[in-house]
Amino acid sequence: MATLVDVVNAKNETVDRCELPEAVFSAPVKPHLLHEVVRMQLAKRRQGTADTKGRSDVSGGGKKPWKQKGTGRARAGSTRSPLWRHGGTVHGPQPRSYAWSFPKRMRRNAIKSALAQKHREGKLVCLEALRLDSPKTGELEKLVAESLKITGRALFLEDDTNPNLELAARNNPRLTVVRVLGASVVDLLGHDTIIASEPALTKLAEVLGR
Repeated sequence: MATLVDVVNAKNETVDRCELPEAVFSAPVKPHLLHEVVRMQLAKRRQGTADTKGRSDVSGGGKKPWKQKGTGRARAGSTRSPLWRHGGTVHGPQPRSYAWSFPKRMRRNAIKSALAQKHREGKLVCLEALRLDSPKTGELEKLVAESLKITGRALFLEDDTNPNLELAARNNPRLTVVRVLGASVVDLLGHDTIIASEPALTKLAEVLGR
């Protein structure tokens, strides 16, 4: 079975229909799976570089500040105790990785769910081709807003490098361009509309259908 998607040109005119596998673009939407995969991908983006010094890392404190008995004060062995000013930190954060991983099949199913959700909401636009003569942000914004009638954040999926498109979208905070095989669930769900070229959708369907 195949799902039919209208292919439009830069003037938002339907010029063809593209057949896409139903197993990919009509897959069941699984919110719990999307949630877990988004958490995983955001965790992988965390730097994990927070660091604190323990009592063995701070300078000073080599000498016992006063004798053990007879002073009337509490026992102290170092001026770098966590109880003291300028002392070390107890159980503070250390450099670490926050990443964890899912099986490849679960990640693939999450991408199918995200694409199916956008398709059902009518937020998946199949563009015949998008070749800009020059990398002008204003021209791309005019194409997206006036010709395609798209509001909100938009994600372009390209099957090949498109320098003019990448440069034109780089200065627009609501437009993002990614290679189709590098798109993540965070990218797909973090944008209101997905704009993909017909070759990009075909390649994506081929990879996800394996």
